[in-house]
Amino acid sequence: MLGASMKKRLDLAHGHTMDELLSLLKSEWATDVEDLHVDSYRLGGMSNLNILIHDVDSSYVLKLPGLTTVFETNPFEVEFHIAHHLAENGLSPTPLCVGRLQDAKGTPFMIRAYEPGIVHDSLSDVCLHELDLVKDSLDRLAALRIPDVPSYPSARHYAFGFANRMDVLLGRRNTEASELGSLVSWFRELEQGIDTLFEDVSSWNGGTMHGDLRLDNIVFQSDRALLLDVGACCVGDSLYDVAYLSAEPFDAVDFKGILPLLAKSDDSGIVTALIPLALFSALVWTLERLVHLECNTVEENLSGVDAEVSLRAYFESKAKQLQMLLDGSTFT
Repeated sequence: MLGASMKKRLDLAHGHTMDELLSLLKSEWATDVEDLHVDSYRLGGMSNLNILIHDVDSSYVLKLPGLTTVFETNPFEVEFHIAHHLAENGLSPTPLCVGRLQDAKGTPFMIRAYEPGIVHDSLSDVCLHELDLVKDSLDRLAALRIPDVPSYPSARHYAFGFANRMDVLLGRRNTEASELGSLVSWFRELEQGIDTLFEDVSSWNGGTMHGDLRLDNIVFQSDRALLLDVGACCVGDSLYDVAYLSAEPFDAVDFKGILPLLAKSDDSGIVTALIPLALFSALVWTLERLVHLECNTVEENLSGVDAEVSLRAYFESKAKQLQMLLDGSTFT
């Protein structure tokens, strides 16, 4: 997993000082908060920039994009919609505001309630009780029907969505002549393997899934596991979340010990078979971020040499893992 425990002091965010950011927020957030101030450190996560803000009585999380590009549509609108439904069912913190800052780029933002709890860095740190809480949250999410979320009738359709996203991005870049050329070629080989692996699989269980169930997207409280970054929720196969949680972390452990606690014994084969798809989706995100780093379009707090080195190491590790599975596994 990347960035789960990173804590970096904030001087600027999307080119704004913290005072400037607060001023922009106050003009957009129609609320009666008093004495609003910003925590000087960002929260974890690599996809977006998450900042803890406070008022006299409460704390909130401000989410800003991880990229500095101009967004034609607000990418947080979908997440706000999904989070609203999850929060009503006690599965996610309450979303409070979504909009755009009145700056030159119309920077999108979202504000949600801050929920205190534990966020683990490794699966080996998650206790049995917490695994029970995760299973309960995933079971309840699977049964939830959220209006207007994407629906994928098969694993192959889901994989195609990632492949198409990558095609759009790479079609705008000449990566063959860049330092990413070898990684792109490797990715294309793995993409063909994924397409072949899932070509005969017609359907999955039709449950609602999180789609990005990393450990840093789970907040453990004493009686529940709250799900964060829910913008990738869709109708697909709820067992995919178990596969992703098991396979995505950088230090992924042998999940056979925790699998019986997250899925029924009859489903263990399906979870195992979905791990290549989970790895493929993680590779897509990583390669996307590397392309944006090369183009200098990643927000400054999430960029730099260390971020690039970590991402490359992660890509290579997961690509090797996926290659081994494609060379020796079949979908049962």
